[in-house]
Amino acid sequence: MITWGMVGNSHDASMACFVDDKPYWACMAKDFDHAQMKDSHPDFHWTMIEVANQSYGKPDKIVWYEKPFLKTTRQWWAGQGWLAKENDIKKYLTNWGITAPIEYAWHHHAHASYGYYTSGFDDATILCMDSIGEWECLTIWKGEGSKLKKVYSQKYPHSVGLFYSAMTQRCGLEPNKDEYKICNMGKGAKGTYVDLLQKMVIADPLDGSLPGVHFKFNLHRGGKHILPELEDDIEMAYATQTVYERILQSNSNWCRKKLPSKNLIITGGCALNKQANDKVKGDWKNLYVPKNPGDPGSCIGAVASKIQKHLDYSEKVWYNKV
Repeated sequence: MITWGMVGNSHDASMACFVDDKPYWACMAKDFDHAQMKDSHPDFHWTMIEVANQSYGKPDKIVWYEKPFLKTTRQWWAGQGWLAKENDIKKYLTNWGITAPIEYAWHHHAHASYGYYTSGFDDATILCMDSIGEWECLTIWKGEGSKLKKVYSQKYPHSVGLFYSAMTQRCGLEPNKDEYKICNMGKGAKGTYVDLLQKMVIADPLDGSLPGVHFKFNLHRGGKHILPELEDDIEMAYATQTVYERILQSNSNWCRKKLPSKNLIITGGCALNKQANDKVKGDWKNLYVPKNPGDPGSCIGAVASKIQKHLDYSEKVWYNKV
């Protein structure tokens, strides 16, 4: 049985080739953009399709990384109905010569499955944070043996990822592109904006008493209106990172109190924030962040969510163009 896990059409495209239950090869579309002419690669590259076909055979089944119908309902609710045309996945894949039957995974289940089933842990707490799945933006899972159980779900518009993107814009950078610059941008700041920012945007106490985090307004609309009278972008970048670290620490503390495992897995796009991850690392026996923890990793996670057992996995399955 040849199964392809696939992510694309609105995010950085990726795919993974499974033979039976084992992942043999995974790649991202950007790996084949040798000129690096684009910042985002939402579509596949013909070379990756050809390599998969020639090396592993045409797929018997596709597992797509999210539920397109539910994504469409959220887009309409959010006033983004024009994006719904992206969600005819069968038509989209046919354009790439792919006609195999399609199964659909839940977006956050794919994130959690990628983290847990590649971790090697027999038990773990899995914290998934990103911008948006179908509707979910933050989920917490309990992993025991081969089973994953969702214990908390936070839905749009209360999104940690959208908070960080909105604040990236507020700091004069490009959202959905320059988030990685925020950590270093705030170095040398005095921290004078931190409590002001938290008070303005965060509705919950960040003391570990509650899972998730709720925001006072929808940050999907951007961050230009946030504390416009404060003009120091360096201080605002520091405040952004610090508030994010407080959100992560609060959720980490809640998980330690409420769930039994001493192993923490962080996945979803927010897991790329290594500086924040390092702040909670010492609270756990083990911390695991999988390679490519954002949507690209869900090409493996989507299939793993269907297999529902630990994978014979190594990071070496990821294509390295160097």
